[in-house]
Amino acid sequence: MALTFETHPEIPDALRAALVDIWTDATNAGGAIGFVAPVDREAVDARAFRGFTVGKDLLLVGAEAGEPAAFLVVEDHQFSLMDHVRILKTVVVHPKHQGKGYGQDLLREAEQVARTLDGVEMLHLTCRGGLGLEHFYTKCGYTEVGRIPRLLRVSADDYRDEIHMALSL
Repeated sequence: MALTFETHPEIPDALRAALVDIWTDATNAGGAIGFVAPVDREAVDARAFRGFTVGKDLLLVGAEAGEPAAFLVVEDHQFSLMDHVRILKTVVVHPKHQGKGYGQDLLREAEQVARTLDGVEMLHLTCRGGLGLEHFYTKCGYTEVGRIPRLLRVSADDYRDEIHMALSL
């Protein structure tokens, strides 16, 4: 089954609740999405989408059979020297849908959405080192453009690099 995609310039409450559930499940299945497992729904809900700016950012949701299965945020940097760039945040596929190619589909759709935005020439994202995520993004056409060693602390003695990836449109 294929995903159908929809963009949202704001996040309706019912959809937000479903996405927080996906985010929580994906984190607890080992996903590197801003939290460290185990995490409860309330912790995710308290921080979910707090940087989302209505009128600037877009939520992209991929649904299977009408139910959200994957999502990401296309975020405006809100910095005039970066008006030509959007950052992809919170790239998530629900664990029960992983292995179906939905992550690649989601990134391809994000690329298509970005091409419709006036003046956007590049997509940028970051990922947590130590999990091989950069290899997935490379397969999707992104190039590693830098990394900051030990920027992310996932536990008292476990530091990870933050890896920066970019895709020219």
